[in-house]
Amino acid sequence: MLGPISRPSSFAPRGLPLQRSAAAQFDEVVAIEVTRLEKRLPQVVARVEFAIEDVPTLELDATEIPLTHATGGTSHEPYRIVVFRRPIELRAERSGAGLAWLVRSALVLELADVLALSPEQIDPEFDTDEE
Repeated sequence: MLGPISRPSSFAPRGLPLQRSAAAQFDEVVAIEVTRLEKRLPQVVARVEFAIEDVPTLELDATEIPLTHATGGTSHEPYRIVVFRRPIELRAERSGAGLAWLVRSALVLELADVLALSPEQIDPEFDTDEE
């Protein structure tokens, strides 16, 4: 931001941005949801590494844009779940769903798939129709 509003003041001390970027807000939502899952299932989430990327790399013949992607899970490496920021943000805007709900749903569904559990075993409050 440029101009007088971006100058340090009692409302925005030096070094403190007036607003966080969309990426920073998204990172915070993911961190909150991962922490919530970690409190519920600490031994399960401890075996998973989480990451955030802006967009997935797609094949030319892809018919669907994923919200998450999981890899790993071998004896030498933990599971790695990547959450894709832009597809989730765009779907939240289009559908009217809350960003936190969509991130939570995507994480629960991916964890359930990776660990061969039901979404309700990962999160007893899981509801695919909630918006």
